[in-house]
Amino acid sequence: RIWRSQSPLRQFKNVPEIVARKLERKSDIEWARYSDLTPSDLGELVGVPKMGRTLHKLVHQFPKLELSAHVQPITRSILRVELNLVPDFEYDIKVHGYVQLFHVIVEDVDGQNILHHEMFLLKSTGAQDEHTVVFTVSIMDPLPPTYFIRVISDRWLHSESVLPVSFNKMILPAKFYPPTELLDLQPLPISVLAEGALTKLYSFNEFNPIQTQTFHHLFKTDKNCLICAPAGSGKSACAEFAIMRMLVNDPQGKCVYVAPKEETAANTFADWNGRFGSILRPGQVAQLSGETAPDLKLLAEAKIVVCTAKQWDAISRRWRQRKGVQAVTLFIVDDLHFLGGDAGPTLEVIISRMRFIGTQKQQKGDDKLVRMVGLSASLANAREVGEWMGVASKGLFNFSPKVRPIPLEMYFHSFDQSNFASRLMAMAKPVYNAVMRHSDGKPTIIFVPSRRQAQLSAIDLMTYHQSIDGETFLGSGANPDEIAEVAANLREPALQQVVASGIGFLHDGMVESDWEK
Repeated sequence: RIWRSQSPLRQFKNVPEIVARKLERKSDIEWARYSDLTPSDLGELVGVPKMGRTLHKLVHQFPKLELSAHVQPITRSILRVELNLVPDFEYDIKVHGYVQLFHVIVEDVDGQNILHHEMFLLKSTGAQDEHTVVFTVSIMDPLPPTYFIRVISDRWLHSESVLPVSFNKMILPAKFYPPTELLDLQPLPISVLAEGALTKLYSFNEFNPIQTQTFHHLFKTDKNCLICAPAGSGKSACAEFAIMRMLVNDPQGKCVYVAPKEETAANTFADWNGRFGSILRPGQVAQLSGETAPDLKLLAEAKIVVCTAKQWDAISRRWRQRKGVQAVTLFIVDDLHFLGGDAGPTLEVIISRMRFIGTQKQQKGDDKLVRMVGLSASLANAREVGEWMGVASKGLFNFSPKVRPIPLEMYFHSFDQSNFASRLMAMAKPVYNAVMRHSDGKPTIIFVPSRRQAQLSAIDLMTYHQSIDGETFLGSGANPDEIAEVAANLREPALQQVVASGIGFLHDGMVESDWEK
């Protein structure tokens, strides 16, 4: 409605044309300085003293935001920005409406590239409050001197705030070491285990490339080791190499396997109890329950102990009085990438404690030291974690996330709905289409943000499939009568409804009997 060269005050309805023209003639005064002028100054500027107070009020109603930012480099290529926005104008619903929309734009030093863009809504209810927007932007290489954060009103011309972010004093994290190269080695046959009883533990004939590359360090030495590789790479077999070395070379040895989550520990125990239990005496593969007295008895008798981080933390605190804890010679920690999550503090404590126990035994001249073996997804700072665990550089295997036995394909589908509920509703049909396009009749897992959404998504999938294809998701080998019997024994009505169509859902609020079925 106005040219950029015209006065910003023309955007208000009650500014006379003659006054606006007089303001435009005073081009020597920048618009940013108008807020510093008094009513009398403004009246004198346009030659109409009576308009001074009105102009002063309009100038201070013009949308303006004060900006400040706190920046923190997360890695050498990602910058976290915490932008604080303080409204610096008088909000009037009659003038501004209930919501003012602003564009937050991050530009490079030349203003040639937009590095980040998002919308910021200023509501009338929060017009007096300080607001915070948190986002991440990429850091250019080489490091530029400055980025500019620009906040522009969607409806008001000249309503623009700029904040330069200088990088002159910013210290970037050290460069991460490159991942371990996966060597092109001849796959090792299971006969390298040299013991007939051990080779029977495996149903395949040769180890995969990651297992082949780590085999010598785990099975032929007693040194600490950290293996970081993508999920599904066979890291559990790598841990088994260390266990088998202990069983062969140290008849009195004791292994403790720790996982952050109960589900992981339960699955590992079920697997190892079936396999290692076949070559050991009954009770020598045990899972801790969390009850101190029975757990100490299990620990004394077992050679392979499976537990969660919390359970081992509780039982190892009084390690000086507990010989079962002191007898541990092999300590395996799985899912070390959870160090940054909720289980992180507990993992840190038990790993540090076991290293301390090992150091104390070494100082006393004990031959049976504590060997540390860590398993994790690929880590950016694997060397730091390895040094903390006492792993030498030769024992550190940090494979790239791209090194997978089964290649991973990623597809992105973006949604522009800003409202959370609307966005989830908009995702329903694309999720169904993605399942039909990519699953090829195989099982599919969908992760959702809440318990309620788990039910809704399951019902949506069932409805779409029945309305479009007129079928269920049950495979050709499924027996509908058996599925119906399982559904009849479930207690949650929504789950009963969808199970018959070959769909299930899980969440923490479910009845335990439903979860197990």
